[in-house]
Order: sequence, then C-alpha cells, then structure tokens
Amino acid sequence: MFQYEHEQDCIKELGAPFSEVHSFLDQFAQKYSLGVVHRMVLHHGLGIALVGLLMGDKARIAARLHVLADVRHISAGPEWFLTLPAYLPTSGQEDALESDMRALLGYAPDFYAAWATISPGLKCECGYPGPMQTLLEAGSGQNWRCPWCAAEKTERFETLRKMLKR
Repeated sequence: MFQYEHEQDCIKELGAPFSEVHSFLDQFAQKYSLGVVHRMVLHHGLGIALVGLLMGDKARIAARLHVLADVRHISAGPEWFLTLPAYLPTSGQEDALESDMRALLGYAPDFYAAWATISPGLKCECGYPGPMQTLLEAGSGQNWRCPWCAAEKTERFETLRKMLKR
C-alpha cells in the first residue's frame, strides 16, 4: 500500500493519519528498490514494538494496522520473511539488511541458518522452530540455537523482546 492509503486507514480507525509511523516503517523502500524486501526490516512484531517504544502506544496500534495491511500477517521477527521466495533479498542486499536490522532492532538473524530447512519436530529452548535439518544430519543439532538466541544482542533487542511478551 501507499502511505496515503495507510494514513486513510488510520484516520478511519484511530482518528489521525500517523504519517510518521508509516514513514518510519517504510523508510527502506527506496533503498531496496521499492520491492517487498524492505518489509523484512520492520514489518513484524519487533518493528511494531520498536514503534511503540519510540512513538507511544497509539503509534504502535497504527504500526500494527500498517503491517497487517501490507503483509496480512504479524510474525515475531524477520525470520518468517526468509521462508518466502518473494522476500528473499537480491545478491548483495544481505549485508545492508543486516546492518539496518542491527541498527534498529539490535540484532539481525543469521540469514543462512534461517534459509536452511528446518525440522518442525524440534525447537530451540525459547520456542523458535528448529534446529535445521542440515545440522541434525551433521550431528550438531543438540547445541543449536535459533537466530534470536544465537544473535549478538543489544539492550534494545532485549527491550523489544520483553515488549512482545506483554
């Protein structure tokens, strides 16, 4: 959707356009060639929590409306996008995506681990599905940690994860 459409939805639902929320969520659209890849950075639960942290609770609700309108799904974090071919970054975008996610979210998923086949019967101790089938075959699945638990975390990441649990 275009920003104008998001603003109209917010006016109808919340009584204000929340332009700053929509600009914040779509700030990487130009950088990633107006495709859908930019949504991987902030169009998920952590991005919505970040909006709430930076702009307040009403802005968080506006961000939720924005994400639902664009993606029709609210995943916990960016890993979900990596399972969908339409969202896979083109060659050379991984480093920029990782940098943008680290700057805003305080972490970035391990793109290569997240793209691997995941065994649905096993989970990380935090509840994230895994480990990857390739690690199981190699015999190292017992010590596997999901992209969230294995990531180098910052205070912002921990704050956002706590906000998601509310």
